[in-house]
Amino acid sequence: MRTALRFTTICLACALLCHLPTPGITAQQGDDQPRLTKIVALSRHGVRSPTQSAATLAQWSTRTWAQWPVPRGYLTPRGARLVTAMWEDMRGRMLNLGLLPDAVCPPPGKIFVRADTDQRTKATAKALLDGLCPDGSQSYAVSGQSPDPLFHPVQAGVQRFDPASVAASIINNAGGDLDRLHEDNATALTHMQHLSAPLGSEMCARYNLPPTCGLTDLPNSVSVEADGSGAGLSGALATASGLAEIFLLEYAQWPDISAGWGQVDARVLREVLPVHTSVFNTVNRAPVVARLKGASLLSEMMAALEGTHRDQRCNTASVVVFVGHDTNIANVGALLGINWQLAGYPDNATPPGSTLLFELWEQGSTKEVRVRFFAQTPEALHAAFEEQRQPAAVLAAAPPLTDPARTHKATAAQVTAPPVVGEARFSLESFGNKVSKALQNAPLAPQEVPPLRLRADVEADSAAATTAKTESSPATTATR
Repeated sequence: MRTALRFTTICLACALLCHLPTPGITAQQGDDQPRLTKIVALSRHGVRSPTQSAATLAQWSTRTWAQWPVPRGYLTPRGARLVTAMWEDMRGRMLNLGLLPDAVCPPPGKIFVRADTDQRTKATAKALLDGLCPDGSQSYAVSGQSPDPLFHPVQAGVQRFDPASVAASIINNAGGDLDRLHEDNATALTHMQHLSAPLGSEMCARYNLPPTCGLTDLPNSVSVEADGSGAGLSGALATASGLAEIFLLEYAQWPDISAGWGQVDARVLREVLPVHTSVFNTVNRAPVVARLKGASLLSEMMAALEGTHRDQRCNTASVVVFVGHDTNIANVGALLGINWQLAGYPDNATPPGSTLLFELWEQGSTKEVRVRFFAQTPEALHAAFEEQRQPAAVLAAAPPLTDPARTHKATAAQVTAPPVVGEARFSLESFGNKVSKALQNAPLAPQEVPPLRLRADVEADSAAATTAKTESSPATTATR
């Protein structure tokens, strides 16, 4: 792949829930060989600035927080480059398997991308298209509704949480008791307390604790909005989860320094990330939460895979990508009972840029769905870019891809295959039945045909992110 921006040593962790096809497989296969015919993907946005307000963060820790180059919750320029590098490698895999043609950019209609309405998701959509289509000619679709009911059905009012049933589902998913979840994460909580101390005095006062209280002293509880618009945890577990997420974002954003006030290197990050993943999944993989928040998205992904979507662009495209949030991935994964392992992360982690894929394979009259999960390792997220300065004339004169074997020679990443977790290969019929069972009696958001974003709008978003006044703010523990 040709690009002016590359990594020195990037490892793209492919948490495969089934075996990879043979590397270097050619596109010219007989009818007796399985053939990849379609991919439907759900991707989390890339590295962003934290979404918590400065006032909230001051209660999490009175230490001086990092200054970010973009407003809170925005995709950073480095985050965009990381996404582009990942999807350049994904493009190479698609070339190898014959799903995309040998061209700098696939023809119109071959790729369809729909993004949530946040800046970070729209900018991520642009960044991944830059990887899939290097000539920059493709754009993406965005709903005219905000919040978009596809990605946020509860916030949009399509679904409502019943406080009692949601709270019970979360508690049950925690093992029946938040004290047990606290105990399971006791070491990480203590470590996090040492890293971030001291808490703001208002944080202690909120829980009627002495002004000198520590993170581990905060009582844990499930909180569900009275109007049914949201749910989560509060207390020590939620705060530690948010802090761990911040450290991962900082680690990815600045390759030349350690995260967490210079205290969090790769080893420490591995020690504290489990508290974020366990708390996050306790909420977002709880059955009631997953069903209410993930049903609409799973339904649309399946419709796109089968070619029955109201939006014909989803039916005709070989590659369909929905760009949302980690909550979306966790919801859909839980609905399907899909689990994954990633090198350097706890099980079922959803790091920035991670992507859940449904692949449709055909062999004669047989159709099979294979589920995969891709993400960049912590080392890849942290690695510095290698700048390759080539004259513009050389780049402009670069010939189109003509490798007859479609052999992608990756320069940005290595694709690895960690252990298989659970069932991840299905006949199309059995996968459809699995999805139907997961969606039974679930109210769904109406299928929408959103318009494509104009290129000028995309550029305006980028300009706004560059010029807007930044806030000293790292992450949130809710929807990201």
